[in-house]
Amino acid sequence: MRDKYIELIREYIKAKPEYKTTLNEIKADVLTVGATEEEFDEAIRQITGADTSKLILEEPEEQTEKKPLIDPSSKAAKFANHAKHHIVAKKKHLAVTAALIIIALIVVVGLGGRGVPKIAINTSSVKIPITADGAIPLVYANIKTVDPNKIFPGTTKTTPLKVSGKSKKEILGFFPYWMLPKADDVDLATLTSISLFGLEVDGKGNIVTNGTNDDTTGGWGMWKDPKLDDFIAKAKDQNISVYLTLKCFDSGNIESIALSDTAQKNLIDNAMYLVNSKDLKGINIDFEYVGSPTQKVIDGFTKFITGLNTEMKRQIPDSVLTIDTYLVSGSEQDIFNIPAIAKNSDAFVIMGYDMHTPLGAAGPVAAMGGDTNIVTYVDNYLKQVDASKLILAVPYYGYDWPQTESTPSADMVKILPYAEIADQSQNLQLSWDATSETPYFTYTDNGQQRIVHYDNIRSLGIKYDFINNENLRGVGIWALGYDGQNQDLEQLLVDKFINQ
Repeated sequence: MRDKYIELIREYIKAKPEYKTTLNEIKADVLTVGATEEEFDEAIRQITGADTSKLILEEPEEQTEKKPLIDPSSKAAKFANHAKHHIVAKKKHLAVTAALIIIALIVVVGLGGRGVPKIAINTSSVKIPITADGAIPLVYANIKTVDPNKIFPGTTKTTPLKVSGKSKKEILGFFPYWMLPKADDVDLATLTSISLFGLEVDGKGNIVTNGTNDDTTGGWGMWKDPKLDDFIAKAKDQNISVYLTLKCFDSGNIESIALSDTAQKNLIDNAMYLVNSKDLKGINIDFEYVGSPTQKVIDGFTKFITGLNTEMKRQIPDSVLTIDTYLVSGSEQDIFNIPAIAKNSDAFVIMGYDMHTPLGAAGPVAAMGGDTNIVTYVDNYLKQVDASKLILAVPYYGYDWPQTESTPSADMVKILPYAEIADQSQNLQLSWDATSETPYFTYTDNGQQRIVHYDNIRSLGIKYDFINNENLRGVGIWALGYDGQNQDLEQLLVDKFINQ
């Protein structure tokens, strides 16, 4: 038996205990992606201490047809990019959790009329990728909220950083909806652009305005809040361009948009209405597809981007369209046809982080060296796209793992914004990983040894030098405000990109 398979099965089963399914279904799923019956039985034994034959299960009253997100034969030996559509009945089942299955019932309602969000009811499952190192999803930080009150715990403001002049590079800060309560505390002095993150879209091209949780509707709440208008005005007063992020992390919805001219037209109409209604400068597309798309889906997504860019430039000639892409998208086929999209957009925002996440083993979040590293993957982009169209996004956060012999479950790992990390580590010994060129530190919490991997001015400075040396378009920041009242990260931006 393969220990890694057993470990992955065990940890994914434990990852989401609120999602219940039957033991037989879980077993069928893990066998589909290459595990053996013996490995599955061993994982169950390690979790429950019981033999699988002794577990009594209730069958669900209602169940939709299971549909694999990708062709299992494409990566039959890996726990990679595999998820299922599933709806579970009301009865509570005595069963083991399957992280290979994700359950969601999302009901969304929009506004009626041409060119504005329309009525939509969407019932679909949220797709979650499974990678070899247990990273779920590929960009975990984009959906993981943080508490802004921990970033700005008091009411006292520090003196804003004095910045003379503008950056020679684009400095794009992503402003997530959960930071809106502390918008007044966020210093914008070093930025050239901001993207408001973000409004969710469904498979028909509608803007999601009413749903079951903040993952889908938090952005709409921000959009309608008068405090956002004040924040936008503050940015414009400082000559900062403001974009709107349209996001979709549901592969089924992304496919529906890619394969439907009607959905594309609807989404483009909605996007232009939103941008014009607040006089914004551009749009950022964050569509995070998981799996192996067909060529038709890839071509359809390219067609959507082309149509959106054409309409943006028709209505607002100096508008900017940026596309968020995975670090690996320059070298592995996914939904992004990099050369084709490059001709019909202004820039790619390469998400150069989440190489390790809470759903995998501890390690560097944004490595410059090692098996998976920024340098190699960006070089793959540069072979296809001019450097002037590449923005490297960096993390203003880290992850806090327990140091255990096995991979910890997600609820044992915390995402920490830079402000919390700086406060927590001020009296601790910092260590440096020479391979990844990133810092980390360890500490003890209630007798448990823990480790935090993150980025600081030393590691970010190396990344900024790389951006300058490769003459990339600029840097993206996930996320704006995560540094709190600390000014060292802002000062680094000034030193690397403004006072050159």
